[in-house]
Amino acid sequence: MLEQPLSDGVVAIRHPTAEDVAVLVAGRDAEFFTFLGEGSAEPAPTACIVVNANVVGWVDFDHDRSWLQDDEVNLGYNVFEPHRRQGYATRAVLLLMEHLRQHTDWRIATLLIHPDNARSLAVARRAGFVQVADLDGNPYWKKQIRTMPTADRLDD
Repeated sequence: MLEQPLSDGVVAIRHPTAEDVAVLVAGRDAEFFTFLGEGSAEPAPTACIVVNANVVGWVDFDHDRSWLQDDEVNLGYNVFEPHRRQGYATRAVLLLMEHLRQHTDWRIATLLIHPDNARSLAVARRAGFVQVADLDGNPYWKKQIRTMPTADRLDD
């Protein structure tokens, strides 16, 4: 859970509230349904993406994917149509990565992106993810959240 909001000065991510549910559902469009499916009637992402006090999307992470290793999480995100192409998704992903670094033990963040989702592929590149494989025709990306301590650091 995201206990404290994080901000980079332009974008903030914060824990969703009950009032955000209607906004998150209303923000779904054809692109959402194409790449993310139907979506929950009661969405509960890790965080809402906020710009100028307005919810413009969400970011989330989970570990219940068959392709993930023990120390990996998969990230998801959506920015509502009127707010796309402004860098908000990239900023929110980086803020979520900072939250994961500060408050979890996860080491690797992953993205599995449909090959037709050009905007998400661009987010992966801008956020510094590296494509490492192709899973069932979908580009698979990874980025370190934290590195493991080396043996010499353990001896300090």
